[in-house]
Amino acid sequence: MKVKNFLKKCALTFAFCMAAFKGAEAFAPAPKVTPVFNNAAAVPQQTAMEYRLPSLKELTPEQAKDLWRVRVGAWEIGAGGYHTFLEFSPYDENDKSRVKDQDVYQIHGIACDEVRHTWGYLNAKDPEAYKRYEKGDYVLKGLGIQLDHTRHYFSSPPVAYVDVYYGSKEEVLKMYLDGMQIIDALNKREQPYILLDYNSNSTQRTISDALGLPQAPLFVPYRAEDFGGRIWTPGTETSFLPKDWNRDRVREQAGYAHLSAADLEKRAQALQGADRMFASLRDRKPKGPAHP
Repeated sequence: MKVKNFLKKCALTFAFCMAAFKGAEAFAPAPKVTPVFNNAAAVPQQTAMEYRLPSLKELTPEQAKDLWRVRVGAWEIGAGGYHTFLEFSPYDENDKSRVKDQDVYQIHGIACDEVRHTWGYLNAKDPEAYKRYEKGDYVLKGLGIQLDHTRHYFSSPPVAYVDVYYGSKEEVLKMYLDGMQIIDALNKREQPYILLDYNSNSTQRTISDALGLPQAPLFVPYRAEDFGGRIWTPGTETSFLPKDWNRDRVREQAGYAHLSAADLEKRAQALQGADRMFASLRDRKPKGPAHP
């Protein structure tokens, strides 16, 4: 009798799990994004899936030569979760003469270990990393970086991109500078890094809100929606944009509202680099050995 009851419970549990799975699948339809066939022939090692919002029109070859874009990128960071970031770059990546040009700009939210003045990280094989997180050693920081089209900076390459804006070089670079204004404010706060909330993805969400850009439907905050072909990015529903944010006012006060493309590039180059991020860390005495 006990065996029969046990088997019945197993069957009911299995049925419940299958119903939950099917329900999540039904309520999480495939995201509305359009594949982009700009497959970076000049950089064959780039294997990320590329999409654009359906609201963006397909570019002609002539348009693609001059237009720039803003897009949301993602790479896997473990446990099925993904880190998202914003990229500001030329649309056309198939021109081999431009590959070594450092005209790709990215903004990332980063977990920093403010005790050891290094990168914060979480690794299932290293319990000390989680202990540091639990002790509050990790704070949320922002990072602007300048790359060539190979994008060799982090150890993991992006797995997906969604274009959310097409415009002139001048306007896209101004949007990058807008985002770095948010990053400067973020880096002064020393706010705790919260794994599933106040994190790298909430940084991306905040800057997207500041720029008036829609969220890419490929990236969602809830694990169940992964069943519908979406990418789980916890924290994207959190925005810490100040209520009094005014992009036009910020541009005028910062002095880049009317700069040329060349001068905008100089300003963007001056803002990039991890040294700026680490320089904003408080001086706290180490509680333990630094991670190599």
